Amino acid sequence: MSVADYTAYPYSRGTTHITGPNLNDPLDFDVGFFTDKDDIDLKKQIWAYKKQREIMRRTHMYRGELAIGHPKFPDGSGAACVDMTSPSYQNGVGSDIRDLEYSADDNKAIEQFLRENINTTWHSLGTAKMAPRAQKGVVDQDLTVYGVERLKVVDLSIAPENVGANTNNTALVIGEKGADIILKELGLVKGYSKKTKLPS
Repeated sequence: MSVADYTAYPYSRGTTHITGPNLNDPLDFDVGFFTDKDDIDLKKQIWAYKKQREIMRRTHMYRGELAIGHPKFPDGSGAACVDMTSPSYQNGVGSDIRDLEYSADDNKAIEQFLRENINTTWHSLGTAKMAPRAQKGVVDQDLTVYGVERLKVVDLSIAPENVGANTNNTALVIGEKGADIILKELGLVKGYSKKTKLPS
């Protein structure tokens, strides 16, 4: 069994920019992981790494850890991974489990591991967020792109921030709402004009 933790609402910000007018021009793309000025995202991940270990160590299925999924702790570290074949875990977990203690060097090892291994959960969204233009919005409440005539965006890129839910369901809702807006603007729904306020 493996455990993964992630930050649904990070403080760090990456960037994506076009570099030219052609479709095959490369993107200027920076993921921006762990770039928030106060290292809040890094601190959260260090805390979460330690907490998920403690949770797993207290389960009845626990038989040790695979080093490949953990930092390379210094020799002699009290936080080093327990070998899965260790006799102390052959017959299940004991009742007297104490939290692991981490030294300053252990914390450095965790930080290095996170910086080398952090990645995304692939819930890509928010690159054309729906928000006022003054708040770096790309589309308005009718999903129309600011400054461009007759262009709408109707996909997960309009989400103003991450969603703490299944992204497929969110995409379906956005698609249905977008279709409703477009049908009404095209006059395919009786009694609608562009000046009519849509129900929220």
